[in-house]
Formats: sequence, C-alpha cells, structure tokens
Amino acid sequence: MIKKIVVVLIIMSMSGCGNSQTNKKAHSVLVDTTKIIAINNSYPNKKVNLSNDKRHNIDERKTEISIKNKSDYSENFIEGLKKLGEKKITLSDNLLILNDTDTIYFPETPKINRRITLTGKKGNLTIAVTIKRFNYTTVDYRIEITEFGKSNHSQKGKADIASSFYFGDESDESEKTGVSYFVTEFSELRESDCYTYIRLGYEKETGPYLLGKIIKNCNGKLSDIDLDNFSTLIEK
Repeated sequence: MIKKIVVVLIIMSMSGCGNSQTNKKAHSVLVDTTKIIAINNSYPNKKVNLSNDKRHNIDERKTEISIKNKSDYSENFIEGLKKLGEKKITLSDNLLILNDTDTIYFPETPKINRRITLTGKKGNLTIAVTIKRFNYTTVDYRIEITEFGKSNHSQKGKADIASSFYFGDESDESEKTGVSYFVTEFSELRESDCYTYIRLGYEKETGPYLLGKIIKNCNGKLSDIDLDNFSTLIEK
C-alpha cells in the first residue's frame, strides 16, 4: 500500500514538472512574438528579417531614385517620392519611370516658361492668379483677392504637383457646359495650417483658354475660397 502511494506521488511530481516546462516554453514564444509585432507596428516602413540568427533584425526599405537633371523637379516633389513605397523611381526629362517597367508622362498643363493670368469675379469679390511654370513639377504664382469696398489679400509663392500624381487624374466641372475636364493641381502648404491649391485645365467647349480653380485659406480678413463658393477663373 505504501509503495503504491509513493509511485502515485512520483508520477504526479513528474507530470507537474512537465506542465511547468510546457507553460514556460509557451510563455516564451508569446513574449517573443509580441515583441516582433510591436516593433513592426511602430515602424511601418521597416520589415522583420528572420533569414539569419539575429531574431529582431529590421531593415528599412528605401526607394532608389535616379534623376537625370535635379533642376527639372522640386525638392519637395523628390522628397515626396521617397514616401510612396516604390522600389525604384527614375526621373528623366518629362518621364517618371517606376521599377524600370511603368512609364508616366508629367502633365503638360500649363506649358513650361509661359506666363499666364487667370481672372474671375463673383459678387463684389474678384480674384486674379498669375502663374509661370518653370520645370516639370512647379509653378511660380501670385494670387490677388479683392472684395470691393472692404479688403484685399495678396500672396506669392511656389506650388508643386503631388508626388503621387500618377495615382489618378483630378477633374473639375465647367460652369458653362457642365462637362468635366482634367486638371493639373499644384499645391503649397505653409505654417499655421495655411494651404493653397491651384487647379488648371482645358475644356473644349469653353475654347482654347486655360481654366482655373483655387482652394485657399489664410486670406487675411477675407473668407476661405473653395471649389463651390467661387466661379471658374479664365485666362485673359
């Protein structure tokens, strides 16, 4: 009888040790996995490399960018390309080439080196926008907003097309015909959440004149301008 009790106690002790080791092993795996996931979430542009003995070796994926002539593109545009997650981007004249396979042309509107002034009026408010595109990504601009008898606002700067412009075309609607037409959008973001967007394009029924819309805040005493509260600007 005593022998039987001793055997049972030995079996129970061995079983308890086995469970303890199993629990420790499972706990260790869970902790390691949590660490890997946490690191991966903290750095979305990095990946876990488990191909060698360094368990948490993380490599940053960088975009290889090749540029024929840097003066053809703005620094803001180039910096934006690095955030798109592409493996390789080549800039050559008016071409953007992705991973040596996909070729995209930069928008041709407006023409480079041509100075253009567009104007519009709605009620007592008038807007004049003068632009000159000096490379494939950027325009110099001057915007003058005047409300008769009240106030005026003037601003000049440089605005760029989005680095992700090739994701899809932007469009606006002609107020005369109701027909949509493709536009090239240039933008400038400043401190204090100030923004300026200039949208330019042609609509066949309206004629050969360049059309424009602006989206803009930080206009001094004047209201914000958006796509709906002001009319289309037309080339003079």
